[in-house]
Amino acid sequence: MSWWLWKIVLALFSLYMGIALALFFLQRKLVFSPDPTYVSPDDIELKGINEVVLKSKDGLKLYSWYAKAAANKPTFLFFHGNGGNVANREEKFRQLMAQGYGVFMLGYRGFGGSEGKPSEEAFVKDAFVAYDYLRDVAKIGEQQIVIYGESIGSSVATQLAARVEAKALVLEAPMSSVTAVAQTRYPYLRVRPFLRDRFESDRHIANIAMPLLVIHGDDDQVIPLEFGKDLFSAAVQPKEMKVIPGAGHNDLYEHPLVEEVVRFLSSLDVELEVQNK
Repeated sequence: MSWWLWKIVLALFSLYMGIALALFFLQRKLVFSPDPTYVSPDDIELKGINEVVLKSKDGLKLYSWYAKAAANKPTFLFFHGNGGNVANREEKFRQLMAQGYGVFMLGYRGFGGSEGKPSEEAFVKDAFVAYDYLRDVAKIGEQQIVIYGESIGSSVATQLAARVEAKALVLEAPMSSVTAVAQTRYPYLRVRPFLRDRFESDRHIANIAMPLLVIHGDDDQVIPLEFGKDLFSAAVQPKEMKVIPGAGHNDLYEHPLVEEVVRFLSSLDVELEVQNK
């Protein structure tokens, strides 16, 4: 090979490694978009919600919100997506609370005044703290807890649900993994070796023993429907998938998402009644 070809190869290799290293060091800025602003439920006049300051295993304060359920209604243990904070999910609180459901939404590290920095490992560890709070402090039975994951929070929810007992798992606009999504967006890179936060739900979903509902919009441009279908295919029964026509990634609550969740949970209650007869 002539010297100028070697120079081209070397330049291309240097460019590739530069992009790969930039992805490695900047990936958490690309994956997470937290709003660190502290907001209390009173600040937005959201009635019926209490602030709960969880203490993480490594001693950090996590500002989370909790609305108690009506009698005989389950409580959602809610893990939101990669952006904003708990306060940005105000409408989700309103719609779920209107159905009598309880909602406990974990305040991620670095989001909404919570201490620390975001990472997949930290989110999953904190998810167990939130679960233990509902079970041991709020005294909510395992079969009255519904684990709910939104977008990247679907992986946090899946990893928790693979290791605990609960009534059901609901995943809103989930992905099989960040690795799969990133590989699609950066087809010229071998992204997996460079990713620290892989959120590989497809490695855990087959270990879910509880009923599963996956909800995805067919016009989702952030996490295309194919990734939700891939995750659903890897799951075991009992499972159900609902594709909402015309829905994107962030507007599912403007479509009949809550109605589908209500229907799904009601069907589980009917099945339980039949089994107990």
